[in-house]
Amino acid sequence: MKDLNNTTKKILFGTVGAAGLFLASSASVNADTTHHVVKNDTVWDLSQKYGVSIQSIEQLNKINTDTHLIREGQTLTIPTTGKTAAKTATKTSQVTVKAGDTLWALAQKYGTTVEKLRQLNGLASDAYLIHVGDVIKVDGQVTTTTTTNAQATSTVSSEANQTSQAAATASSEANQTSQATATASSEANQTSQAAATASSEASQTSQATSTASSEASQAATPYVAANHVTYTVQAGDSLYTIAQKYGVTVDSLRQANTLGATLQVGQSLTVNDPTKNPQASVAASQAEQTPAQTTTTSQATQATQTTQAATTTNQVAQTTSQTTSQPAAQTQTSQASQTTQTSQQTQASQAQVATPSSYSVSALLSYAQTFTGVPYVLGGTTPAGFDCSGFTQYVFNHFGKNIGRTTYQQQYAGTKLAVSSAQPGDLLFWGAYGSAYHVGIYLGGSSYIAAPEPGESVSVKSFTYYQPSFAVHVN
Repeated sequence: MKDLNNTTKKILFGTVGAAGLFLASSASVNADTTHHVVKNDTVWDLSQKYGVSIQSIEQLNKINTDTHLIREGQTLTIPTTGKTAAKTATKTSQVTVKAGDTLWALAQKYGTTVEKLRQLNGLASDAYLIHVGDVIKVDGQVTTTTTTNAQATSTVSSEANQTSQAAATASSEANQTSQATATASSEANQTSQAAATASSEASQTSQATSTASSEASQAATPYVAANHVTYTVQAGDSLYTIAQKYGVTVDSLRQANTLGATLQVGQSLTVNDPTKNPQASVAASQAEQTPAQTTTTSQATQATQTTQAATTTNQVAQTTSQTTSQPAAQTQTSQASQTTQTSQQTQASQAQVATPSSYSVSALLSYAQTFTGVPYVLGGTTPAGFDCSGFTQYVFNHFGKNIGRTTYQQQYAGTKLAVSSAQPGDLLFWGAYGSAYHVGIYLGGSSYIAAPEPGESVSVKSFTYYQPSFAVHVN
């Protein structure tokens, strides 16, 4: 009987030992990669090189997600385990460009790089622009992900099967004696307890999922304040113009309404806690115009009376002049000439005062940022919707600067500069000089404001990942 017990223990210990070796070998494979930062390295370059996301590198290495700055000589850990591992094939296929697609987005989707896409499609080394309907060749296929958690589950399942087989063997041998039967019964009880624990954990997971779903449903419910009004969308309206009418923010309009991609004419919007009343503003404007009209009428009446008096005086003067000598007539002529010259000088002085002064850069930048949230509209040139050059034209026109309508015209609106020499208020361009395809207004540092692309709104951006090609100082 001792030999039988020893044999059973050896089988069980052998099974546990093999499982331990399997786990150890699995753990040894999952090791992160380290990278020593060299000159000109960026987080974006490293994400392309190692096929991982920018966010995963920044989170693992505690890099500031606003500045994205890394230092030369710094050692970074590149995640390759415990994260999503991509499996791609090297098959070349063709993809038709859809709205919102970019070279970078396609590279991420098909597990390749922007440089490879340029080479495969014969694009210039600095090309970023693709058009809806273009057919792009890609070297790869849509990324499929398998997580380490799934591998761990499969490993545990495999080990559990092996353990079950070993337990079955031990139970079979233990049937020959009552002691072996008792051991098998104990193991069966432990297995039952483990199954009950797994069932409890599954129930807790289900409850957590249900709670998260309930919270998400509550978050999606629009908030309506006790003090609110209802507005009906009219032609030409945007969230920005409606917010300006009622003295609220674009974000408050989004929170109070379930909004789609665009506003529809006739759509009803809830405006929470308005600080302005558009109807009262119109009435006040009309009230201000009424006294002005009365004043204008009174002034016109006085002018008529003055003219009539002047005419009477002139008639008396003419009668008197007939009885006066010629020198007096010459004196009157000289005085009239002097009066005319004085009047002309006064008019010229008033004209000079009316000439507009040069604009302030800080005023221009502040004015540009008031349009934050205005949606991108291809060909748009008004606050109802802007494209990139329509936005810059509208801002500079407000300060008396005609820089042209298109990006092509605007790149010749002043003095060309290197990006490193640009000053706040200068225009930033992407693309070669003479064929630029995007424009924004430089705010300083690495920030600029622009109407970026369809599906987005006017916003402040960083060119850390989207380096401009040159700058222009508007003359």
